[in-house]
Amino acid sequence: MKLKKNYLYVLFLPLFLNFFYNFLTTSLIEKFINFNYYDLISSLLLFLFLFLIGGLIKNSLQLINKSISIVLYLLSFFIADNIFTILGFGTDHYIVFLIVNSFWFIFLLSKKIKILDIAFLTVSISLLNFYNRVFFDNLGKNKNVIGDVKDVHLQNVQNLYEKSFLYSMNNSSLEGYPQLVAYFQATLNRISISTEIFSNLSSAINVLFFLTLLLVYETNISNFGKFIMGMTFTVLIYNSEWLKLIFVDSLMTEGTLSYLLAAILMGVVQTKNKGSKNLRLVFLLLGTLYLAKQFISLLSLIAVIYFLFLKETRKFAVFGFFGLILKELSFVTVFKNVTKNYHLKQIDLIDTFFDFILFRDLKISNIQTILRNLFLDKPSFLIFLIFFILLGILILKNKAFNKDLVIYSSIVLINFLLVFLLYVSVWRNMELESPIRYFLNLLHLTIIFEFLMIEEIKNK
Repeated sequence: MKLKKNYLYVLFLPLFLNFFYNFLTTSLIEKFINFNYYDLISSLLLFLFLFLIGGLIKNSLQLINKSISIVLYLLSFFIADNIFTILGFGTDHYIVFLIVNSFWFIFLLSKKIKILDIAFLTVSISLLNFYNRVFFDNLGKNKNVIGDVKDVHLQNVQNLYEKSFLYSMNNSSLEGYPQLVAYFQATLNRISISTEIFSNLSSAINVLFFLTLLLVYETNISNFGKFIMGMTFTVLIYNSEWLKLIFVDSLMTEGTLSYLLAAILMGVVQTKNKGSKNLRLVFLLLGTLYLAKQFISLLSLIAVIYFLFLKETRKFAVFGFFGLILKELSFVTVFKNVTKNYHLKQIDLIDTFFDFILFRDLKISNIQTILRNLFLDKPSFLIFLIFFILLGILILKNKAFNKDLVIYSSIVLINFLLVFLLYVSVWRNMELESPIRYFLNLLHLTIIFEFLMIEEIKNK
């Protein structure tokens, strides 16, 4: 390894120094005593099952990596339930879970998967459920039920798990609130343990950490870069109780959305570069993110439109409108009496348009306040600062972006722009701490892009 080529990794050094300082200045014994090792084992068993089924789906469908295969598996329940509901066959989450898993089992058998691989898969999920039932009282349950989790997310996940998608949509605490993340979280919990009454297992959400490490491993950069990236994510999350809370230790949506967008978008890019015939399927997953909440839904649509203009992806990108079509169909049929766009109902689009054109009713000072609030969270601020530093270096070197870097950087920049535009206009009088969470919706993608940029720069 040549140190000269890897000098840019020093940008992340403050994160590591701060982590080790905090680690050494707190009681190590207390950390080890308070750590729930039952949750760790449970989460690892869940990851093992997802890793195994991801591998089988990857090989059967010839997908680009295990991460996109795992995402396909987990989102297939949500997609199927949406279709069932539109067709008038909406049923309990448990029944949908059985039906979709039966489909996957039959599909894998039809692909002549080795019986031994099926056996390993069966043993892994059986062991997971057996372990969680035996040590149920020792597992972390219903932790961090505060803020939005208490007011919105817990109810949605519970309604989905105990009843159905149809019921949850019609009985949400916020009418029309998107259910994709809640469904994803309910499915992780259902895989971990199937009970009549919902108990939010911490280990089911903690698995996002291990899924992220797998995503890092499957990024097309050097092994040293992968190591530093994985350590960066680990240090960032576990050095901040707040980041740990919203990314891997609660029913908050930021961690799930950040992971899904990064995994799917990277899957699109890698599949495109390999010229795989299953690009249609990956675009379908990208389109499914349109059913997520604000910003992510719009960003996924923008990404689809971008790929629509690329010659090599044009005929595949049309499948990215799947989510848009699915949503429109559901709201003209089964959900016609439910508010379609929870967040858009708060916005007068025409009036907001003229606000910007005429430069009226805008509170530009909010941008400064938002940046100041972001600065207060030093680790997060550093990550985004590094993004702009590396972007600047690449531009100053006068080197043309490859198409992959264009889409990654554009999505991050557009997200910043959307947040600022919203909070200087429609939401100008709202509290200004929440915008930070909208930035964090793209944390995974931001970090991945940073390391891709470093790789690009050092290879020039």
